[in-house]
Amino acid sequence: MTAGYTIREVTPADLDAFWMLRLRALRDHPSAFGSDYEQSRRTGPTYMERGYFDGGVNRLFAAFAPGGDLVAQAGTYGDAGKRSHIAYVISVYTHPDHRGHGLASALVQTCINHLRTCEDITSIRISVNASNTVALHTYEKLGFVTWGEEPDAIRTADGSCHNERHMVLVASAIRSSSPERTL
Repeated sequence: MTAGYTIREVTPADLDAFWMLRLRALRDHPSAFGSDYEQSRRTGPTYMERGYFDGGVNRLFAAFAPGGDLVAQAGTYGDAGKRSHIAYVISVYTHPDHRGHGLASALVQTCINHLRTCEDITSIRISVNASNTVALHTYEKLGFVTWGEEPDAIRTADGSCHNERHMVLVASAIRSSSPERTL
C-alpha cells in the first residue's frame, strides 16, 4: 500500500521538513502528543540533542511522497542505566492528505526493525491517546499489547484531559519475528 512512497532514516538535511510536520502534528492534534505546540514552537527542535544522528538506538524515520515531500514520521529513543533495555517508538504522525496508505504501520515497523538490531533492547513501548482507535488497531496489528492506561495523562490548552494507553512489544515478539515482518 505504500507504493510510490519512500521510507528511510531522516538525515540532518531533512530536519527542517521533519520539524515543520512535527509542529503541524502538535498544533492540529494536541491530544495525541505529550509535547505542547506553543512550547515546542518557541524552543525549536532541541530534542534532536538526544543524539538522533549518532547511529545508536535514537533514530528518526520518515515517509516521503513521490514528489519528495516528507509526509509522515516516527522515531525511536532508548532509556539509560537500569532501563537501557527499554526503547520507545515516538512521534508517529501522518499528514492528513497521505493517510490510508499504510505509512504509519510501515514507519512503526521500520522503528521495530531498527530496534531489533539493538541487541540490548528487550522491550519496545508506545503510548497513544486511549480514544484513538485507528492507532490502537495499527499498533495491535504490529504485535503491541496494552499494559496499562493512564487517566488524564494529557491536558490540552483548552483544559480537556485525555487518557493515554501504554503498549509494549516484549522480547519474545521482538526476537521471534523476522526483521522484515509482513504488515
